[in-house]
Amino acid sequence: MPIRTTIAPFVFWRNAIFATLCIVFALWGWYDYSIKIPNLEVDCLAFEQAKEGIKKLETQSTTTPLSDSEKSTFEDLQKTVAQITARNSGAPSKPSQYDRILQLWLYIIGCGLLGTPFFIWPIIKIKKLIYELQDDGTLVTPVGTFKQKDIVEIDMSRWCAKEGDRRSTWTATVVTTDGTRVLLDDHDFKNMYLIIGSIAHRMMPDKWTDQAKRVGENTTEQGTAEGSAS
Repeated sequence: MPIRTTIAPFVFWRNAIFATLCIVFALWGWYDYSIKIPNLEVDCLAFEQAKEGIKKLETQSTTTPLSDSEKSTFEDLQKTVAQITARNSGAPSKPSQYDRILQLWLYIIGCGLLGTPFFIWPIIKIKKLIYELQDDGTLVTPVGTFKQKDIVEIDMSRWCAKEGDRRSTWTATVVTTDGTRVLLDDHDFKNMYLIIGSIAHRMMPDKWTDQAKRVGENTTEQGTAEGSAS
């Protein structure tokens, strides 16, 4: 039965969650930039004008009785202050001149236009990159299809090296007769360790199992391919 890779669940969910967060922050930034901050600026201006009008009429009333129209204006100004105060849970604070710039560049552009594609693109890219090891040993990769006889080596020097080795990765490299080097990455691709293990076991049965584990070595010292695949 052919072994076919798919995107690793960890990679998919990590990128999907970060992409979702970027979208949420972008929407939040757009709301603040387009609605909240402009409305707050309007409220601040109206609040200041209303307070000034109230103060002016109060000062005037100490020397001259207010006319009916002035009394009506005074009441309207008080209602305006009360409405703005209730809407903002207190006297509104004037936004900083940098608030809208921050929302635009950090959230709308940074998270929305740049961050979201940054996390979505790897999902799309990896889903398009299919690796398959067929029953006859033919390896199908994005860079070409190689029959079993064309695979002359598999470099396992960086495959889950022993603990403490900083060169340790979950990758192996297939070398073909024409010198092509095909990187097999088990971090991004689910079931890649099975392809790596099958090829390594066929070419070096005394060193590797078909599960990409070292023969005769304690797997706790080096990790297991299954752990990476999950």
